[in-house]
Amino acid sequence: ASSQDVPTKLVAKAVPLPMTVRGHWFLSPRTEYSVAVQTAVKQSDGEYLVSGWSETVEFCTGDYAKEHLAQLQEKAELIAGRM
Repeated sequence: ASSQDVPTKLVAKAVPLPMTVRGHWFLSPRTEYSVAVQTAVKQSDGEYLVSGWSETVEFCTGDYAKEHLAQLQEKAELIAGRM
């Protein structure tokens, strides 16, 4: 199976409630992603009760925004100027 066929699981460290795990992932433009999540609740005996995986959400990111293209052009021109 190619890597495209395998859903990517973003795994966050299990923490005791009521803390919330927040993740920031830098996504590439024009790319398909699959995401599934799992929760873990710490019990009184110190063990974690881990849920099953959620439904897999599939989505595709859009193109670069105009301001991002402008930033890329600026960087390219700076590099070209130094060469």
